[in-house]
Amino acid sequence: MSHGLKPSVQHGGGVVPPTTTAQAYLIEYQTVTSHGNEAVSDGTIKTNINHSTGVAILSPPNWDTNDSSTQKGRVHVPIHNPPGITKGWNLQDISVNFEGENDASVSTIKLLYDGQVAVSINTNTDSTFNIVFTQDEGEKYAYFRPTGISLTLDLKFPEKDSDIKLYSVTLLYKAT
Repeated sequence: MSHGLKPSVQHGGGVVPPTTTAQAYLIEYQTVTSHGNEAVSDGTIKTNINHSTGVAILSPPNWDTNDSSTQKGRVHVPIHNPPGITKGWNLQDISVNFEGENDASVSTIKLLYDGQVAVSINTNTDSTFNIVFTQDEGEKYAYFRPTGISLTLDLKFPEKDSDIKLYSVTLLYKAT
């Protein structure tokens, strides 16, 4: 089925140089996303993670009504596709797409570049949230060099059957 589109290079005759119509575009914004199934449990504040299609279900491993330390959890979500390194990137926003069940919530989110905490924000929310940064904040939390990026989520599980369905985390950067 032909839609009237012609390739820039044809074999067997009619070669059209691909550079004749080439245009360059600047990428001003870049999003980087990790699926909830990328989440891994912290080694000290453990969290059960059950991976399902399209979601990671986070829950406390040994919930005890008399021990508040068992009503917490922590997961780390690595970002495998950091922004390109040809320029600096100012952080514009962080989005976490999730649903808390039975009063479960994300109490704190931390953005790390390698092992250094760049941003730490108390969220105390039980559903999807978006944190938008001002221009000054974005410059302060900019990503400049090829370092690893990850997000840490501190979790609260106030009920034995509390859990969190984590779908994704997304960072939005703007080129400097």
